Amino acid sequence: MDTAARSARNELFQILKPPCVELTQLALRDDGSASSTKSLIKSTAQLLLLLEKHCRTEDGAFDEKLAEYVFFPLSQILKKKKKYTDHLAELVMRCIGIILEYGWARTIPLELGKQLLILLAFVAGGSPDQEQTIPEEVITEAYGALAALFRDLGLTPGGAAALVDTSTVPALGHCMTVMLEGITVGASAQVQLQALKALDAAWRSIKDIEALATFLPGTISALTKTLMPGTANRRSRKTLVNALSVLEHVLATILSDVRTRSIRKEDQSSTTLSAKSSDQIVFTKSWLKATTGQIKLALSNVLRLRKSDAPDVRKALHKFCLTILDECHDTLSDSGPLLVETSLMLGGSDEDEDFLHRKASLADLSVIHPDIGELVKITAYNWVASLPRVMQANDETAKYGALDQLQKASNLLKKMNFESSVLEGALGASLRDSISLTLSSSVSTIGLQETEFDLNSQSALTLASNNSLSTEFRPLILAEESQKRTRDSLMDLVGRLGTREAQITVAREMLEYVRGASGPSLVAAYWLSFQTLRAAADGNQDMDDFFDSALTLSGDQEDMNEELMAYSQSVLVDSDDGQYDWRMKAIALEVVADRAAHLKEQFRPELIDTLYPIAQLLGSPNDKLREHAITCLHAVSTSCGYTNASELVIDNVDYMVNAISLRLNTFDISPQTPQVLVMMLRLTGPSLLLYLDDVVGSIFAALDNFHGYQRLVDILFSVLDEIVKVGSKSDQLQISDVSTVESRGNQHTPLTVTEIIDLLQKNTQTSERPEPHEPFPRKPWKSAATLLDEAEARTEPPPSTTLPDEDGKEEEPPPPQELAPPPPTKTYQLLTSITSLSQHYLTSPSAHLRTKLLSLIATASPGLAGNQEKFLPLVNDIWPVVIPLIHDPSSYVCITALSTITTLAQICGDFLRTRITTEWKSIVILARAFKSQAKKEQGSNRGVYSEGSKKWEGMVALLCSCVRDVRVEDGMFDDVVEVLGDLLWERERVREALSGPNGNADAVWLACLGRGGGVEQVFNVPDMEGNNFVGVMA
Repeated sequence: MDTAARSARNELFQILKPPCVELTQLALRDDGSASSTKSLIKSTAQLLLLLEKHCRTEDGAFDEKLAEYVFFPLSQILKKKKKYTDHLAELVMRCIGIILEYGWARTIPLELGKQLLILLAFVAGGSPDQEQTIPEEVITEAYGALAALFRDLGLTPGGAAALVDTSTVPALGHCMTVMLEGITVGASAQVQLQALKALDAAWRSIKDIEALATFLPGTISALTKTLMPGTANRRSRKTLVNALSVLEHVLATILSDVRTRSIRKEDQSSTTLSAKSSDQIVFTKSWLKATTGQIKLALSNVLRLRKSDAPDVRKALHKFCLTILDECHDTLSDSGPLLVETSLMLGGSDEDEDFLHRKASLADLSVIHPDIGELVKITAYNWVASLPRVMQANDETAKYGALDQLQKASNLLKKMNFESSVLEGALGASLRDSISLTLSSSVSTIGLQETEFDLNSQSALTLASNNSLSTEFRPLILAEESQKRTRDSLMDLVGRLGTREAQITVAREMLEYVRGASGPSLVAAYWLSFQTLRAAADGNQDMDDFFDSALTLSGDQEDMNEELMAYSQSVLVDSDDGQYDWRMKAIALEVVADRAAHLKEQFRPELIDTLYPIAQLLGSPNDKLREHAITCLHAVSTSCGYTNASELVIDNVDYMVNAISLRLNTFDISPQTPQVLVMMLRLTGPSLLLYLDDVVGSIFAALDNFHGYQRLVDILFSVLDEIVKVGSKSDQLQISDVSTVESRGNQHTPLTVTEIIDLLQKNTQTSERPEPHEPFPRKPWKSAATLLDEAEARTEPPPSTTLPDEDGKEEEPPPPQELAPPPPTKTYQLLTSITSLSQHYLTSPSAHLRTKLLSLIATASPGLAGNQEKFLPLVNDIWPVVIPLIHDPSSYVCITALSTITTLAQICGDFLRTRITTEWKSIVILARAFKSQAKKEQGSNRGVYSEGSKKWEGMVALLCSCVRDVRVEDGMFDDVVEVLGDLLWERERVREALSGPNGNADAVWLACLGRGGGVEQVFNVPDMEGNNFVGVMA
């Protein structure tokens, strides 16, 4: 020992000496009293602090001599203790643990080691003849000290042999039993963990294989019990990881191929390897066979940990499998399939390790042991065969696990450079059957059925937005959010389905299967064919850009893409809704979108055959298929270089409209056709109206032929209503410089009092002035000849004012030409035609249709009113059909009719005066009835929202418009004042309408005064020179 080490040792001794001396004296004087125990605890705690502070070093200062010096006072305490259940025992165990860990780390007296083995086993396990509860802290420290003791004995010369000495074997057996009990039934995770460390240290320190073989059954049993997943005793992750490490060492120590080589080569008649004693373990083939069989049973329970969610447990189990496969490959060959399957399932759990620390993988072992490669193939095939059964269950975790296993197996087979057409074909068929069973077990949604479709729904309005929508389709297979993990795993597996050639082969086989299949298997095969081709293209895109197609098989894939595209077009064009599952058309939409994304702008010629079938599905009653069509339309527009779907439709509107007209002309009537037109209108706006002349004619022709089908009629008029709404907002509706309807007519301006006085004064002055007297004529004013000359002069043409031409003939002036008004725009003519033809359907028995047509007229009228010569005759035509609808028994038809007539009155003005006068009597009677009904329903729960209140409000608006805009006669005005009653002074709008230029403010004032209305209003006294007026308080 050098001087520095000796100096450090002496310095440490001077530090430890005082507490050791003190503790020795206290231990020798201990009488068992409480005060004595308290002093011992205090002194032991001080010693523990010094040990933790100064002795936990590897510099060698705390050597075996100092360790013996410190252990002496502790041994005095241990001699007098009968129970180790108090705090003093815990402090003593902690001190002994430090001494064993650092003081006797290199060597320990063997006799002292044997005594400590007995002592620590007694402290950790308790007395066998007494039931006592030992604190967890004491047990934990005892197991920790045992682990340190076994390590010390393993490093001490002769220590390993001393452990298996005849005199020590009973104590060692008891110690093993205590450690195994601590592992299995330890009170806490910390106790179990320390017991595992002690067991691991024991197995590493004992070098005698026969002795270890004696402890093998118990050790395997205890570790298996610890590692078995169960709800009764849940183990901590750290405990499981350490238990796997211990089990790995135990198996590799006893059953490694190196250990059992000689046994496996012996004949069955071999008896012994050696004979040292009568009770020696006999290693024979029969023993090995029985042992490996029991190990297989144990491993089948232990390997259930592969379902654990803890990454560190999965990583430890993967390492365990690989180690056993490597070191015990031949010995535990019966367990090989289990170990290979588990290793495959756990593959990738160690991918985060760097290259230097990564152990041998299963692919590496397959090179060393070829039979492992065969086991991998067999395992993969078994998983492929069992996949449909797993996918049919409702356990999403099991589905994801099965798909993840197949994906890992596929990746491993690629690393092993193993290709099998049989396995790839079986995998494709298994995936098809699995998807088919998944579709069958899921809730079926019947597509393309007769259900109401709201054209104003959010999904229908999204196409009209210029915002860039997502071009990602919603999933069709495993579409639920809870199945997302399973779906992602399925997509990954399909994307890695062998080589490119294998993927193309699988896609071809699936497409051939589609042509003769039906039901869910048809959808599954079609989807799988498309996804396999897309995965092949995505995975080899870079190679296709640089290498010839003969090398990369891109030509074969292009042929398959065209074949798949042709089949998808046939699916989309087929109008038989019952022939295909709606998911078939949804997959066809995805195929079209993917093809467009691949060809970019070169896909535009394909739009001739695909655009209308896509747009037709926008009107599908199946909301999922409709969303798919919307996404497809946006994806195609983006791929073809259009800014949005609106620009796509506008650029190809000619054959879109032709396709719609063709279907209408051939009476191929389906709800989707008119709904497509509505979508197109919302996409393109007024610019589409210029192409719809023939379409509108075809719609009315269809209405004539199918007027008995109310739902179809409603849908067709929804198209016309959309045309009117879009057209009424169009800038192309009206050409400027066209005479407009004078909406107010010749407004009547009442005379003021001053004007009346001036008129009376003028008449008085005229009557008072005498006229001049003229004598009675005696002869005619003109002769007969003069009268005849004047008559001839009137019949002769006036003298020409033109200059003679070169021939001396006078050139006639050109007659004055009046500028003809410009013809109406095509949009105007279209709206006029729709409005005019709609009147014939106002007698329909459907109240909903009558309401829709009235709204159509009200919407179109403001836009058409710009041309007086065209609009007023139109009003004249529709008036006889519109006015009776205010008497309609359906409340909402009546309310809509009142609103429509009010709109016409506001626009047409005096033009409706005679028509209103003709209907006035019935209007007044109806107004009184509505007023009475509104009063009766005033106290109901619905209040102002009742039918009577709504009708009355519509009538009030009509009466006000008649006075303000149409200018009714005085008697009719009095009827209005009478019917409105209290509303004259309750509502300012009503009072303003009746007091306007076409009304009578004085009559309104008088009516308010007579009814007691406006009591707070003070009427100003007129001021006129020469006249005095009396003030009136209302």
